[in-house]
Amino acid sequence: MKNLVKLSLVLAIVFFTANIFASEIGMSTSNMKLYSPMAKSKSSSSGGIQKGDMQLDVSFNLGSHGGFGRRGYYSWGYRGVGFIPGATINFDYAVHPYASVGAYLGFGGRYHTAVIGTGVRAVFHIYQLISDKAGTKVDPGKLDFYFPFHVGAIISKTKGYKSYASATVGGGFGVRYYFTKNVGIMSEVGWLELAVFKVGAAFKF
Repeated sequence: MKNLVKLSLVLAIVFFTANIFASEIGMSTSNMKLYSPMAKSKSSSSGGIQKGDMQLDVSFNLGSHGGFGRRGYYSWGYRGVGFIPGATINFDYAVHPYASVGAYLGFGGRYHTAVIGTGVRAVFHIYQLISDKAGTKVDPGKLDFYFPFHVGAIISKTKGYKSYASATVGGGFGVRYYFTKNVGIMSEVGWLELAVFKVGAAFKF
């Protein structure tokens, strides 16, 4: 009986010490699989971004810009900011719960000028990271704050003139909100693929 009491006391001390140590490094033994077989990590149970998820955004360009290169007949010049109506299609693939990579295709036109943009981009999902590390009230499966970065080219053609091409590099800030598991709305602002502001539909699958 005495040995059983001693063993119970030792186990209690070990458990208490381990819990204190885990708390110091941001863990909780009550959430560890060792003590709770049914527990899952926040990232796997939150409904947020998972590795292998695919994202398709279709957006309208509001406010256009040129690339960094030879000045042409596109809007106010390649380095300028103006307004050429258009749209952009983004496709992203999650290589990590906090990062996606993908490609984009954009186009626009005004008067006798046509513009096409294409390239690649990377996305850092900051809200997913915050939710996993600190916890958030809104599930990351419904809300996604992120930083998009792109590298690509802009090609413009104005009637009566030859085509011009230039490089574009930039980034911005974006937000997506999902009404259902797979369908929502999105918006981005910054030095984006062809625009300084975009708004449109978001599809996750």
